[in-house]
Amino acid sequence: MRKTRTLKSFVLRAVVPRVVVFGIGAAIIGLGQAMSINPAVTSVPAADQELREPAWTWADHADHPGCVPSAVWPTGTPADFVVVHGLRTGDHRKIAFDVAWRLNHNGTDVDDVWVIGVCGPGEGTP
Repeated sequence: MRKTRTLKSFVLRAVVPRVVVFGIGAAIIGLGQAMSINPAVTSVPAADQELREPAWTWADHADHPGCVPSAVWPTGTPADFVVVHGLRTGDHRKIAFDVAWRLNHNGTDVDDVWVIGVCGPGEGTP
């Protein structure tokens, strides 16, 4: 003879285990999301974050023949011209070494530049 199942037994056997498994899965996913770190959100203000160092590129090499990255220039060797990256403007340009020195030591950071390349002797005016 076949036994009749009640609604209560159906709920206990079929629905409750599924709800428990779903709840545990949702809790694990929610906890994982809560523990993840969003790299776009930091506690450091944008003004205090370190700037990425500008680098010498192939475009700089093509635009300024005879110039090399500042990292390969021999230490202590004077140069008349340098290729700089404007910190505020983001442009790369060739200027006289003494002009770059004055821009970086004039007491304001509005016109500061980052030296990314050095031009050998006899490279002429920018």
